[in-house]
Amino acid sequence: MSTQFLLIDGYNVLFAVGLARKQYGPGQFEACRRRLLQGLADRIGAAQRRRTTIVFDAQEAPDGAPSEEVFAEMRVVFSVGTDADSVIEQMLLAHSSPRQVLVVSSDHRLQRAAARRQARSIDSDRFWARSQREPGHGGAEPTREESLKAGAVDVDPVEIERMVKELGAGKMSEDTEVAHGGAATTSGSREPDSSHYEREMMERGEEALREWDDGVSDGA
Repeated sequence: MSTQFLLIDGYNVLFAVGLARKQYGPGQFEACRRRLLQGLADRIGAAQRRRTTIVFDAQEAPDGAPSEEVFAEMRVVFSVGTDADSVIEQMLLAHSSPRQVLVVSSDHRLQRAAARRQARSIDSDRFWARSQREPGHGGAEPTREESLKAGAVDVDPVEIERMVKELGAGKMSEDTEVAHGGAATTSGSREPDSSHYEREMMERGEEALREWDDGVSDGA
């Protein structure tokens, strides 16, 4: 399989996936931008990150930011002295293997520029929906439960709350069964794998809810 290089229109993706806002308080735009970068890093996997460039307009860059930086092995570029679209077009022209480039943007100007260089393009919302972490080395694709447990996927807070409630209800049912003469583990016995897993999932869900609430209160 040929190597794929990702060339991402940062602000286009930011708006397409709903991470942007109409107005921002101090530091809020930078927090949204960092959330996008982390979301990309979580989705595209370690090997692909080293072949990924994300371009942002410099006028929205944080104060004192360099023209380039590295985030989770991804190259992040701020378009100093010009706009992000022009920088992406120049990168396409300069790339030695444009047919191996995938431009991520819903901007028709960039999609036409990609076509002229025989590169591929994809709308930002489609890329975000389809992207996922690379499977483990030689292993099967992780289940959603495994990914949630590892914190490898984003979860809607409503789904997290539902999972926590369901797991809590399951534990109450087990406690009721024990109280009515059901089997119970002694203090010296090992916790059943299912109970251990449920406890970890509940803790993970509660932690995610706290992080979500903190993000909302911070306006990020």
